[in-house]
Amino acid sequence: MSTDPNWLTPPPNDQNDSASEIAAHTIEAAPTVAPSPLEKPNPKSAWVILALVGGIAGVAMSCFVLALIPFAFLQPAALRSINSASTVVVSFISISGVGLVGAPLAWYAFQRMRSPGVAMWKTDPFWVVVSGIVIALVLIAGQVILFFKLFAGIVGLLQYVAIMLAALILLSITVGNWGKFSNLRVWGHLASGAWLSVTMAFIAEIVIVVVVVIIVAVTLSAFSPAEFSQLQRLFQLYQRTRNLALFSAWAAKPWVMALGFLMLSFILPAVEELLKPLGVILMLKRRPTPMEAFIGGMLGGLGFAAVETLSNLTAIGDVWLITILARFGTMVMHGLTAGMVGWGWGQLAASRSPWKLIQSFAGAIFIHGLWNGAVVTIVLISLRFGDNLRALQNVGTSAVFILLIGFSLLLLIGMSLGGLAALWAVGARLRKSEEVNG
Repeated sequence: MSTDPNWLTPPPNDQNDSASEIAAHTIEAAPTVAPSPLEKPNPKSAWVILALVGGIAGVAMSCFVLALIPFAFLQPAALRSINSASTVVVSFISISGVGLVGAPLAWYAFQRMRSPGVAMWKTDPFWVVVSGIVIALVLIAGQVILFFKLFAGIVGLLQYVAIMLAALILLSITVGNWGKFSNLRVWGHLASGAWLSVTMAFIAEIVIVVVVVIIVAVTLSAFSPAEFSQLQRLFQLYQRTRNLALFSAWAAKPWVMALGFLMLSFILPAVEELLKPLGVILMLKRRPTPMEAFIGGMLGGLGFAAVETLSNLTAIGDVWLITILARFGTMVMHGLTAGMVGWGWGQLAASRSPWKLIQSFAGAIFIHGLWNGAVVTIVLISLRFGDNLRALQNVGTSAVFILLIGFSLLLLIGMSLGGLAALWAVGARLRKSEEVNG
């Protein structure tokens, strides 16, 4: 059995398609293109078979999870006080949605096994606009459901549709009319980010957090027993009340804030940026072009961001619309930074020099850390002083913290818009470069 990753096989370089032929559709399958004889793809390679099996397994998991939704309304009284039926339904929909990525993955892998032809990804501006309109309608419908206090579980389905369409729009903006990336590779990279990267990052981050907690607990118990006992009581009270405001005093401690910024603005971003472009790392033997490496990394980041977003939106609340709009910005950030690291891996495979990989990795960590730093600033200030900063008594201090929150919000908005422009600009530059070189 061949181990050649043919699901990553690029299309022929001597395409002379007209503009009308390139403008196919975004979401549906594009016409198949015969591969170059030099590529000699094996439609039954190990990677294609793995994609087929993995896709079927993902769909099977989705069906199983969806079958459990009726049990959300049969929770014992003890669980109802913690999780409402709508929260459980949203959680089940989110989990099943992650598995549904396997449906197109399995389909295109099956097509590849039937025929050596390659179904290429095509961008059609019409479907990009339609997808944007659908997202707007979905957000309006979700907010109406929440306003009239209808069953919030329906919002879980709506937000899944919005998130996936947003990911496809970002892909279309970046790829443009390039037309040299197969549908199988698109969904393969998305699945690698949503399944492999998320799982590995979750395990790594849990280990890191546990180690940090143990170090903090041992340090406090040895040098400040009173603080350690106080923290223990707070955690016991939190287990009963689920009220994060209990830790407001601790959030203001300088060493807690410094540790939080270190973890969320450097350590965890480094872990995630290392793991998001796993699909690109798997294709390094084929020496992907800069555009291929960037798109592959970006898709891994979008898959990662989709899962992260769905997991953070299981508890549907009054600020759902603001939260999901903010998460759209997070998707842009994850896609851009993962694309940068993917490009760095591609440069390493081409030149054997690690310098560009180090540069791109450092840049991705900086952008990711800056984003997380702005979010942490808003959360810590809100946690410390409550809604609208009502707990602040000093006018000067109030102004400082209001300015910090305002600056952080403007930074997040600016980074979201800048990241969107960067995805388009980098994609256009890489496309032009490869057209000139090819």
